[in-house]
Amino acid sequence: MTDVFSDAESPLLPESLQQSVSLVSKKWHPAIIRCLATSDGLGYSDLEDRLDGVSAKVLTDALSELQEHDIIDRTEVSQQPLRVEYTLTERGDELEGVIQSLADWGETHLDSNDEERVVLIADDDTRVITMHETWLEDEYTVRTARDGKETLDQLDTDVDVVVLDRRMPGLTGDEVLDWIRSQRYDTRVVMATAEDPEVEILEMGFDEYLTKPVLKDELQSAVANLIERAEYNEQVRELLALRSKLALLEAEVPGDELAADDAYTRYQKRLETLEHDIENPSKAAETALEQLRANNTQ
Repeated sequence: MTDVFSDAESPLLPESLQQSVSLVSKKWHPAIIRCLATSDGLGYSDLEDRLDGVSAKVLTDALSELQEHDIIDRTEVSQQPLRVEYTLTERGDELEGVIQSLADWGETHLDSNDEERVVLIADDDTRVITMHETWLEDEYTVRTARDGKETLDQLDTDVDVVVLDRRMPGLTGDEVLDWIRSQRYDTRVVMATAEDPEVEILEMGFDEYLTKPVLKDELQSAVANLIERAEYNEQVRELLALRSKLALLEAEVPGDELAADDAYTRYQKRLETLEHDIENPSKAAETALEQLRANNTQ
């Protein structure tokens, strides 16, 4: 039997088809094309804002490759300061129609409920990794890392949640968290650590904070909530993360110390602003808010 994949000139799988599939299968290429299709031109920072989770390097490489294939144009709008805009070429417009057709087909025929959810467990204690992996592997695809560098190696835009130890050899969990946020990964982070929380955690970009030893139900609930939280807008996610941090500090740090801390006061005011601004959260987000309020009163 002839293997159609072994012959690039096969009428069933010609080289032109292989090249086309390779181009549109790269995660950010279709997203960039669809962004540009709905605008008269976007700058680099505009694309960064719209493509939530893309890193600077990945975006730069994707734009270069799309230019090489004459799918997008790069136009210098001004020199002082330097500003460029990207637009679709005629070829890019044609490809956007193909991408829309694929999207329509997927919506009709593919079950979005089967979407893979990926959790990365990062801890230098092998026993903790094994235990946490056992608790989560039935529901999620689990990756593991035993130090900071390995955590960065395992990270990509497919990771939905990172369960992150604060103290690991090499890069610490705090440094890994800073890197995740600097690269603008749209990834939720649970800090799981034996360290008692201090007011400084208000400045950190995690979503939940669990103190070791972490209980099974506690970890499963945190991961499930954060995966659901990814569906909310950025403002609601910030509100939920800040509520969690303040509630944690209020349970662990004496009230007089908190009252005297400028950062705590500042973030309390930020929470009040968010609560005022979010007048009509989605039903799912409102349910999460109510659940968080209930948990904080227990």
